[in-house]
Amino acid sequence: MIINLTIFRYFSRHNPLLRVVLLFLLSIVIPPAAAETAPPVRIGVLAFRPKPITLEQWQPLVGIFKRAMPQRDFVIEALTLTELEKAVAAREVDFVLTNPGHYVFLSKRFGLSSAIATLVVDESGKPTRSFGGVIFTRADEIRIDTLASLRGKKIATVGTDSLGAYQMQVYEMRRQGIRLPQDATMIVTGQPQDKVVEAVLSGQADAGFVRTGVLESLQREGKLDMARIKVVNSQYESRFPVEVSTRLYPEWPFAALPRTDERLAKHVAASLFLLEENSAAAKTMKVYGFVIPGDYSTVADVLRELRAPPFEEVPLFTLEDVVSQYRWQILLGLAAGGLVVFLFLHLLWTKRKLHEEHHLVLHQQHQMRQMAFYDVLTMLPNRRLLYDRLGQAIATNRRSNRYAALMFLDLDNFKPLNDAHGHEVGDLLLIEAARRLKGCVREIDTVARLGGDEFVVLLSELAPRRDESVVQAGIIAEKVRAALASPYHLTIEREDQPDTIVEHHCSASVGVTLFLNHQIEPEEILHRADVAMYKAKELGRNRIQFSDETV
Repeated sequence: MIINLTIFRYFSRHNPLLRVVLLFLLSIVIPPAAAETAPPVRIGVLAFRPKPITLEQWQPLVGIFKRAMPQRDFVIEALTLTELEKAVAAREVDFVLTNPGHYVFLSKRFGLSSAIATLVVDESGKPTRSFGGVIFTRADEIRIDTLASLRGKKIATVGTDSLGAYQMQVYEMRRQGIRLPQDATMIVTGQPQDKVVEAVLSGQADAGFVRTGVLESLQREGKLDMARIKVVNSQYESRFPVEVSTRLYPEWPFAALPRTDERLAKHVAASLFLLEENSAAAKTMKVYGFVIPGDYSTVADVLRELRAPPFEEVPLFTLEDVVSQYRWQILLGLAAGGLVVFLFLHLLWTKRKLHEEHHLVLHQQHQMRQMAFYDVLTMLPNRRLLYDRLGQAIATNRRSNRYAALMFLDLDNFKPLNDAHGHEVGDLLLIEAARRLKGCVREIDTVARLGGDEFVVLLSELAPRRDESVVQAGIIAEKVRAALASPYHLTIEREDQPDTIVEHHCSASVGVTLFLNHQIEPEEILHRADVAMYKAKELGRNRIQFSDETV
């Protein structure tokens, strides 16, 4: 029904009673504006897999929000990176769910509001709200054991725009003075990240970058033997279930656009927080739920340091601008620099002899230190230095309340090599065994030689819980056992005969003991590991045996 407003105004002005009656009729016939149907709430989800799969995964969100707000309709839209950017720019969506790097990009370019929730995912059977980057190489790659050793190597990655499989690792390496791609050769494999693992194992690349959880996922699928892999710059976070080479960053954010109604955003956030991890919706989406949003400024720091989008623009600042604004400062700087150079050259020749003498006192101090604390053959710490570091580990336990572990190793089938080819060949095997051991442990760990074919590995700063520490120590011990069991090819050089290559198979018996008690003596810890090692030998050798007691 349409009522002429001019007629309404005329009668109402001359007859107040008629005005009241007409208002009553209007209230019945014409529905209020608040009763009009509100437009559907649109949620844009980044589709890094095919759109139908993405829609199927996140469709349960519609039911979750509809139950909380039955008066509103909700629509899930699976969009590519470009499509999601266009939708945000055109304000065609009310909320977005995307990866952390893309969220920072959208916030910077289009004014996306702060995140209202952070996704909690399943990482090797445990809920986690964060993820990191992994740098790995082959277990038998003795040239790579630190971040610095990656300089000049071939490194595989899925692409330079990947946060977890490139940018996190590059940021971590820059903190150690290594700049990529200048200091290494990058090999781009493309998605999926399985290709990076294949490139490293096949020898196409020396090392690879992947997101946390990829290696463990391949192991669960039977596609990877973790004994063939070692993680570089390995770090164990107490609340994170897998090895990581970088710091941790928050998982995917759920964010609202600035124009989105604040009350609606509050209801959406509350619905996300109430999602139960074992609910049918959570299982369909393959998540544990959502939590209070993490700090995404750390992600922005990574992108800003690497000048990655949206921070790729370099400020325009020419040499002419510098000269014009700082002319006198530059002249004074040049004069001061010239004076410094003159004084430097004047003093250089007078200090040369002192420098040479000081240098000589230092290759001597170094030699004395090497003789006092290091094994001459393998250059590993000797018993004296081992006891010192073991004491440090005990003191660290007192402060951090974290477990440490000691591994006692004895090479099986070593004596026949000495008997058949002499001690020189035996020494070659011990040197090679030392190299393999160093390649299996972290930078914070210690590999020592006690004498003969006996080695000790000290694993510091394990998890605060014993069961988690046992798993961590077991993984490293298995890497050690597998590395030492690989065939040895030893080259014998003699002046009057051509070089001879001897192949020898030599396994290891490994005894492991965990300790947390700061009152225990180093001798007792070493004794318990030694007893466990002999038990491993009694049970058939080439095996790992944990001590019956944890001290």
